[in-house]
Amino acid sequence: MSVRTLGVGSAIVVAIAAAAAIVIRSPRNERAVPARLPNVLLITIDTLRWDHVGAYGASDVSTPALDGLAARGVRFETAIMHAPLTAPSHASILTGLTPIRHGVRDNGAFVLPPHLPTLATVFRDAGYATAGFISGFPLDRRFGFAKGFETYDDRLPRGRTSRGGGDATERHADETTTRVTAWIDRQTTQPDAAQKERPWFVWVHYFDPHAAYEPPAEYLRRFASRPYDGEIAFVDAQIARLLGHIGDRDALTRTITLVTADHGESLGEHGEETHGVFIYDSTLRVPLIIAGAGVPSGRVAGVVARGVDVLPTLLDLAGLPAPQSLDGRSLRPAIEGRPMTDEPAYIESLLASRNFGWAALRGVRDARWKYIDAPSREMYDLTADRRESINRFPEQPERAATMAKVLAAASDRATPAATEPVTADTAARLHALGYIGSTSPSRRATGDDPKDRIALITRLEHAIADTRVNPTRAASALRALLDEDEGITVARRQLAAALSAIGDHGGAIQQVRWLEARGNASAEDLLLLGESLRATGDLAAAAAARQRAARMDPASPEVVLTEARASMAERRGDDARHAYERALDLSPGNPEALAGLGQLALAKGDLDRASTLFERVLADAPHDVEARTGLALVRGRQGRMADAVAILQEVVADAPADAQALAALGAALARGGRPDTAVPFFERAISAGARTPAVLNGLGFAKLESGDRAGALSALKASLSLEPKQPGVQQAVHDLSSTTPPPVVR
Repeated sequence: MSVRTLGVGSAIVVAIAAAAAIVIRSPRNERAVPARLPNVLLITIDTLRWDHVGAYGASDVSTPALDGLAARGVRFETAIMHAPLTAPSHASILTGLTPIRHGVRDNGAFVLPPHLPTLATVFRDAGYATAGFISGFPLDRRFGFAKGFETYDDRLPRGRTSRGGGDATERHADETTTRVTAWIDRQTTQPDAAQKERPWFVWVHYFDPHAAYEPPAEYLRRFASRPYDGEIAFVDAQIARLLGHIGDRDALTRTITLVTADHGESLGEHGEETHGVFIYDSTLRVPLIIAGAGVPSGRVAGVVARGVDVLPTLLDLAGLPAPQSLDGRSLRPAIEGRPMTDEPAYIESLLASRNFGWAALRGVRDARWKYIDAPSREMYDLTADRRESINRFPEQPERAATMAKVLAAASDRATPAATEPVTADTAARLHALGYIGSTSPSRRATGDDPKDRIALITRLEHAIADTRVNPTRAASALRALLDEDEGITVARRQLAAALSAIGDHGGAIQQVRWLEARGNASAEDLLLLGESLRATGDLAAAAAARQRAARMDPASPEVVLTEARASMAERRGDDARHAYERALDLSPGNPEALAGLGQLALAKGDLDRASTLFERVLADAPHDVEARTGLALVRGRQGRMADAVAILQEVVADAPADAQALAALGAALARGGRPDTAVPFFERAISAGARTPAVLNGLGFAKLESGDRAGALSALKASLSLEPKQPGVQQAVHDLSSTTPPPVVR
């Protein structure tokens, strides 16, 4: 994806130059902020509960960076987000509007309306350099979050990376921090003095605490029984690294830093293991800390902060006017120690209604009470019952009625949502992150209370997580769910994927046909159908399925990439090349398309072009396994065998089960005169799924050169059983079968 660059008019540049002579003061003229407009750093940590931070009283955690920010700034004791999902919550943070006003109600199916002003557009229009660094797919630019950012770095590492498989779904905190610090360094080395002096607004999003909890090895050792806290500790260390980098450039004192989270994590409370369904405080209460330029130290603010308050607060602290008609307000009076009254927070979750046809959950929360409008309505006294375990609704009818009126008034302000169809690529990536679904409901609404059916969602979440790591177990669990309720579309969709993963292509075809017959098959489903049909040898039906997917989702690169994969598998190189080029038209810089073109160039012997294409992928994703493997093959063909072996050894160390890398390393070692060392890598490649004639031949000839004639004969015969027409291999098998082995010298 291209980086969108927005120019700054000369009038703004002049305004910025003039601002250097201005001292911005608080309304009481008590505290001066730096003479130039302050930098603004917004850090959002995905899935961070407030009570897993040391500054909020948590023990046995490791959050020194966040605790240090709280010590030198202002900590809001209570901060509430408006939805327990990444996209809706961030949309509120960036616009100052609740979900019913900005229209983003779920992950993946909504696009932030382009007419809405955001933090980035306001700062950009004030002359700021603006940059966003995203670590999770739900905030991809396709959902409208890039608006106003001159740099929007949402290039996530794709599948076959050193720390996991799957599609491009997340980037780990250390990689994101490296991108941010490099951008900050570029700002300080601008050759143009006016550009160099521009203040900046940077938004950094860290995704790591999101399930599945898989912290780096050091943090996994430290938090072996609490990997969620290990993820938080890892992010905290990266925040310390980022703030240290800014401080080393003498910019921290003129930078306003706000750290918060988009939502929390249930961790089993109320029967919910992760987040997204319920609107209890376990998923809506988050930390919110502000420190830096013009912010006093060591203060704890008692007023309830809300997600919609972030935008007006940051703009006020920077001395900029906020857009009109916001749902939020500036928290600056509380930051400065002045009294503020609490405002109610609108809260919602539509996940169960959109994906299962169950009831939507909406509510209102103030400093003490929470009201939830559900089939079985709920009321909680948060002062006496922090865990929301005692429903006070029956004994608080008047208070509930009052809060219901507040909720109705908020709902009356609803505006139409900006929606786009869920693409195959979008759905696949959200499923890879474990999200239950992202489509509009495709079944009759039941109105069931999600509280009564949360166990089903928990089972479904486990099955979705298992689809990639243990598809056999996933298939069994998904069949059991469908036996209970055959209308759970997402369960049937995941069952098709699990069956495909274990090689039951007929079963996968049956599940997608069921969806298609009822008009519920998505483009993603049709692509899976096409791949399963191709695996069974029905190439015509596979092509027809891909064509139906293309008609349904013409703008998705995933449809074209699937066509390219099919062409590669069927050895139609020209068709594959055209498909990869179309994918690049739809998604400039798409790493799979670049790597695919690199493989085609390598096959044609165009080593320079292949090297360039693989290096383009690695410039954005230096750990990409396929691109590194391809580059190693190029180096081997160039005669640089030592370089090839060195690259492949690193790849195999990072991805020890990657069949292609294992086979390539075996081939490089064999060509480099080390056949005995090559043998185990060929064997591991075959165990990992690369039981192809080429790999079996590599194993066979490596064993032959190592003196293992029986092993060589077995491997070469296996190769011929897969592809009989190999004259050279046939001759080798004949020779090995008909000649007497040399005598053993004792």
